[in-house]
Amino acid sequence: MKIRNLDDLVVLLKVVDCNGFSAAARALDLAPATVSKQIARLERVLSTRLFDRTTRQLRITDEGRAIVKLVRSALEQLDDVVEIAQQGTETLSGVLRITAPVSLGSRYLAPLIATFRERHPGLKFDLRLSDQIIDIYSNDIDLAVRIGHLNDSQLVIRRLTDSRRILVASPNYLNQHGSPAHPEELCQHQCLLFTYPGLRQNHWMLRYCGQDVKIENIKVSGDLRSDNGSALRAWSIAGLGISLREMWDVAEELRSGVLIHVLPEWFEPEKPIHVVRALRSPVPCRVSAFVEFLIEQWQPPPWDRP
Repeated sequence: MKIRNLDDLVVLLKVVDCNGFSAAARALDLAPATVSKQIARLERVLSTRLFDRTTRQLRITDEGRAIVKLVRSALEQLDDVVEIAQQGTETLSGVLRITAPVSLGSRYLAPLIATFRERHPGLKFDLRLSDQIIDIYSNDIDLAVRIGHLNDSQLVIRRLTDSRRILVASPNYLNQHGSPAHPEELCQHQCLLFTYPGLRQNHWMLRYCGQDVKIENIKVSGDLRSDNGSALRAWSIAGLGISLREMWDVAEELRSGVLIHVLPEWFEPEKPIHVVRALRSPVPCRVSAFVEFLIEQWQPPPWDRP
């Protein structure tokens, strides 16, 4: 037997997303009996049970979970077919799944998504923020904003701008502990460290921006460390130490005086910020349109503007 009713597949995804037949029925404005009938029809066609039902809970089976993953991908590809057919018009539709670092995504990417959505109300967005790398293939991600040099030949890469990390601390911390006059004095200070499994940044590579190029590899230490940049920024504002933060992460705090630029002639060598996508074809125009929009909006980057 073949699946002849795509609506049954839509209902299947809604039951999974809503975690229940009744909730899915409300979301789809259908009778609960209709939802049950459509799921039962799918189970007959597929010759497998999609859900284990009890009076208290609904649990998707292992077979159902695998089928749902394929169904979700298939329906999205159908959306891509419609969008490709509409190329040449200004209508964009479908879902854009994007991942980015937490602070960069929440401070700069989320507002741009809001602006782009106003221009294209038919678009849906799924923004996943993490300071660790999310694999865009296994997680079905359309675009990723990443900082640093990339070597993955399976990615299509577009450069957005550069990221520079600088030393910052609160006025209160500097009043209490003094401001270092040279990177070598950082060993006498409480430093706030970015770390996660496999990475421990207890050495800071700093470059002098004067006429004579100098690079210092400074070993630092501190009692506070985190895998989240927002936490390090919050600790810096609270006066708990000196941190090496991206300019885009602390630009507002520097303008307001909440944080002070420490050793302003020293900074970590710049790293590029890229937007990347998987090497897939065809490319939905919602993806290419959003990439071009990002590049336009980040020339110059928003944190460098007055």
